[in-house]
Amino acid sequence: GREESFGTRHPLVLLFAASTAATLPAEAWAEAMSWLRHASRPFGPQARVMLVLVGRPRAMKEQQEHCAAIALKLVKLGVGTVEVVDADHAAQYVVQCASSVAECRRRRVPSRFKVAGVRCQTLPKDAEDKLRLTWVSQLMQLAGVSEEIAKVVAERHPTPSALMQAVARAAAGAGSDAAGAAEAFLADLEYPIRGKKGTRRLGPIVSRRLFALFHAATPPE
Repeated sequence: GREESFGTRHPLVLLFAASTAATLPAEAWAEAMSWLRHASRPFGPQARVMLVLVGRPRAMKEQQEHCAAIALKLVKLGVGTVEVVDADHAAQYVVQCASSVAECRRRRVPSRFKVAGVRCQTLPKDAEDKLRLTWVSQLMQLAGVSEEIAKVVAERHPTPSALMQAVARAAAGAGSDAAGAAEAFLADLEYPIRGKKGTRRLGPIVSRRLFALFHAATPPE
């Protein structure tokens, strides 16, 4: 809990668990997160929690449920996840984290630790909807997603959870044709062309990338 000595914004808490723990009920994880972030704990309510899952890669038939559980923890509980194969690999990750924090204090901007990603520049800050700007900026990190595209996607699906649910419904309705569902998901969504009058369709390629981000079973491009 001594984040001040490293200059980090929040204390980082690493939780180690077997890879099978990823699919435990969300209620169990929510209770654990509440306990960790309770004011009486040494970490405090602003603790950033990273779940380190230890275990060999899962079979392909189990991978979809595993990835969905990880995504759910990130979206609903704010818990990041790292997967390692064994105890030695986990130890290497911890050393890498500590070394990166120490090096970050010495390196000047710009560095590989402090370079900010692309972000939305045109939306006004809204005190009643602070997360919209963050959500649009997050979408812009995906290759091919411009600010204009990110904004129209966010209008249709205003939160990561809403987009995840829409992807799940589309995948369920597509049956075995996951690739076709991915390409058609947002292909007809129109976005304005910057500096010009008129609109352009999103198209199947970017639609597939957005779909695949929230659906682990989508076949690779």
